[in-house]
Amino acid sequence: MQIKLIFAMALTPFLVYGAQPEPSPSEKCQSPFHVMHVDVRHTESKGVGYKDGYTTFEGFGIYDHNPYFMPFLDLRGHVFNDGKLAGNIGLGERTVIPSINHIFGLYLYYDVRQEDHGLTVNQLSPGIEMLGKRMEYRINAYFPIGNDESHGYQYKFNRFQGNRIVLQNKKKFAMTGADAEVGAHITQSTRHDFYFGMGPYYFTNAWGGKTRLYWRYKDYVSLEASYSYDHIFKNIVQGTVMFSYPFGPKLKRKGRNCPNNNDLALSRAAFAPYRFEIPVVKTRKQHSIARNAAGQPLRVWFVRNTSSSNGTYESPFSTLAAAQNASGPSDMIYVFQGDGTTRGMNAGITLKNGQNLFGSGTQQTINTSKGRVSIPAQTRGAPTITNGAGTSVVTLANGNEVSGFQILIPGATDNDRAISGTSVNGMNIHHNVIIDASAPALFVLNFGINVNGYGNLSVAENLIRGSMTTGDLSTGVRIEVKPGPFSNIRILNNTVTGTAIALDIDAETLRIPSTANYLISGNVISGFLNSGILMGRGVTNSTYHVNFNTINNTRALQGGTAGLSVISNNDIVNQSSYFISNNTVLITTDTGSAGGIAFVQDNNAGSSTRASMTDNIVIDNRPVVIMGPVPEISISVRDGNTTCATVRNNRISIRPSPAQGIFIEALGSGVINIDDLSNNISQGNLTSGTVALVPAGTCGQ
Repeated sequence: MQIKLIFAMALTPFLVYGAQPEPSPSEKCQSPFHVMHVDVRHTESKGVGYKDGYTTFEGFGIYDHNPYFMPFLDLRGHVFNDGKLAGNIGLGERTVIPSINHIFGLYLYYDVRQEDHGLTVNQLSPGIEMLGKRMEYRINAYFPIGNDESHGYQYKFNRFQGNRIVLQNKKKFAMTGADAEVGAHITQSTRHDFYFGMGPYYFTNAWGGKTRLYWRYKDYVSLEASYSYDHIFKNIVQGTVMFSYPFGPKLKRKGRNCPNNNDLALSRAAFAPYRFEIPVVKTRKQHSIARNAAGQPLRVWFVRNTSSSNGTYESPFSTLAAAQNASGPSDMIYVFQGDGTTRGMNAGITLKNGQNLFGSGTQQTINTSKGRVSIPAQTRGAPTITNGAGTSVVTLANGNEVSGFQILIPGATDNDRAISGTSVNGMNIHHNVIIDASAPALFVLNFGINVNGYGNLSVAENLIRGSMTTGDLSTGVRIEVKPGPFSNIRILNNTVTGTAIALDIDAETLRIPSTANYLISGNVISGFLNSGILMGRGVTNSTYHVNFNTINNTRALQGGTAGLSVISNNDIVNQSSYFISNNTVLITTDTGSAGGIAFVQDNNAGSSTRASMTDNIVIDNRPVVIMGPVPEISISVRDGNTTCATVRNNRISIRPSPAQGIFIEALGSGVINIDDLSNNISQGNLTSGTVALVPAGTCGQ
């Protein structure tokens, strides 16, 4: 019954108009609307298949000399709120059907839309319409042509599966579809035209419906509100405001069945067809296997000490040794927390080139053919691993990454190490907790992280806790740089406590030239016996950047650099007093018993075998240095070479006062030239040897 009623309502206009008497063929019909107009309109906000509002510039014209063939051209350009573009070119024709006083139209549009991620949508859109003085009917179709999919983007971890990593990504694609509309002009007026239309639409598995209401004042201004819903794009409410400028002659026709000089049916032909003018684009999710840069699937071996099987995610190995034996170069070994003990994890592991050793309690990041992808932590706690006495828990090869473990150093004999490697070409050690598990008296010559290598060497975000004792020679982090290739060393945001030397940055062999760039930043160092940061000791051709470290003890910075050291913004806390060094450029080395800022050249009266060189020093602390208690020398410059130094803007407040506030000494045949010794406030200055003032600006960086 409802279907019959709908068909009866749709056919009513045809039956009524078809029954009207035919006027004389000589009668002339004319619309108050013009044959051409240009528009500017804005639509806000998102719509079906797009997320931003847009502004439109349109030009429309129709040729009305033959009522049975009135071709039209419709040109539209759109600018979205985010700056992307779209456009339409439409060609069509309209024919007067005198017997029913309706306009029949056919048209074809070419639509284009600019999208992200390498997608530009092109589509052809045919349509058909029937326009009357009261009713309108239309059907449109939309067919994307050419490339209709974007590149994949936003790749992220989805899940582990077998020995693989499954990624999820997004991709945009243009949707094929169609829509229909039936509408009525509520007011039979060309001055104030109110129109209401509604109809279904379909776009690639998405059925929906849309209603719209607009008001037009003559052909100058119009307002429109619309509502649509489908299960993909959900509820959408839009509003549009348009301003038009009409020009050219008034639209007219001659022929049979011309009702009057204000032809409402003919007036409908003065405007472009209504349709989905923006190509519809949908974002969908896809899944794929993670691959390396060479396009090969990444292989992962899983370990959980509560399991006992074949190394897949569903059934991991029960021991690290099984994963070591099964894995190959460039594989990943992923270790779950298990029962939290070292059962199955107490024999250490020797890695192969390019392998990653990851613990499940830390978010990990991997390189794939689709870029870097993060793997969220899979457990709350980290796995605990260890090894027997006199060994390394993790032995590195080239290009390894080790992250997310609690590593216990047995410390029963010399040279027990958490992580070590020799002649390593690149490594990245981060987010580990390294703990000395021995009694303090047994912790001698042991290292937390001890790497001899070159290339990109990174140690970051680790917690290293030793058991320091008198006579201890332990080191939290020791990096020995091999001579020859350029190396880039980054030691960042580590916390080191309870060792003899916290950070030891050295050449493989003293005084063999190495070329490296060091960044030592954000580390928190405390409870060390000998040195906080021990730098250089003969490393040449290198640059040291030491900044934003917090060092809680005396002898915070020691070493004998032959390159350039830029040391700034470090907080050095000495018991209950402290100093804050905000230096422009500072070159430092060991001062023996001094507890402040110092530079000492080890070429004492020509006794050293190090080649002679010229050192350039700037000690410029703005505005305050507060030190104590009882450093022997606050600021010390001692050198046996030809040295140029700037010591300025230092304010030294020490309780109790040291022997000297600023001590500048030329050793042996050395010469120290000072170009600026101004604005220093200290408790006593002392110079010794050949120390000379030179013109301002001669020294410094």
